[in-house]
Amino acid sequence: MIGQNRPDSDDITLSSIKKGLIGLLLVVYAILGSLYLFIFKHALVIIICTVLLGGIGYLVAMRTRPVYSLEMIVKPNDLTKRTYAEAIDQLNVLASSKSYKRLSDELEMSEGNVRNIKSLKTSNINGEVMLKDTSSKMDLPFIVKAEVYNNSIADSLQQMLLNYFNSNDYVRERKKIQKKVFEEKLNFILGELTKLDSLKEQYNRFLSTSGKSAMFYNNAFNPVDIYQRSNEYQTQKEFVLTWLNNETQTLKVIVGFKPSIRPVDGKKDRIVLYFSLAGLLFGFLLGAVLELKKLSKRRSG
Repeated sequence: MIGQNRPDSDDITLSSIKKGLIGLLLVVYAILGSLYLFIFKHALVIIICTVLLGGIGYLVAMRTRPVYSLEMIVKPNDLTKRTYAEAIDQLNVLASSKSYKRLSDELEMSEGNVRNIKSLKTSNINGEVMLKDTSSKMDLPFIVKAEVYNNSIADSLQQMLLNYFNSNDYVRERKKIQKKVFEEKLNFILGELTKLDSLKEQYNRFLSTSGKSAMFYNNAFNPVDIYQRSNEYQTQKEFVLTWLNNETQTLKVIVGFKPSIRPVDGKKDRIVLYFSLAGLLFGFLLGAVLELKKLSKRRSG
């Protein structure tokens, strides 16, 4: 039948696609044309709002201090990580509340440098807040984070934080007692090693001058025990020397503060940009309000 050869009105054809694209382009053209006319009509308002808020943003940016982020990794020796976290949190409260005089006294740092500290925080190596740490282990490293207004204080801040903990009266007295015990232990070990070396020397001299077999020993003397005991004392000596060389401080730096090149907050160009964009948007809104007023007057007239 003839009716069956006619194309369905819902079929997509090249002609329908072409008409659809042309219609879409006409709509876009109309929108752009309207937008151009709108901007042309209210260009002065838009420019004034953008420049005005951009200028305000510039003034704000000039008063905004850039903030730099510093991080260092430290290893505790005597106290739990949470104890260090609570102590640093107390320092952070002083910095946040701008109690610079007291913070200066606590860190024994000049008040001028202390004013450059915005915040002090701690975290585990995996980034978790250390104030929530309930671990009783004392030798796990953690991170000290500082936000400062001037990264040139990185070295002095690092040293003052170490001094703050290492000069603590309780910790210092504890370390003093431990150091004395280890020094006495080291003297004892050195004395015992000297005696054992003397015995080994005498035994070796005996072997070189005696013609008897060295395979039989009296129960009161076994040369193997001398060498075993000597090795044990050598191991203890290494442990004591390691402690005396590395563990005399309650907090030891693994990776120190490194001054950051770019600020993480307070970027002046970003502040000016945000204010300028806000001014541009406000100018468009004000222009739209003026346009609506004109339209309502025409309709009412």
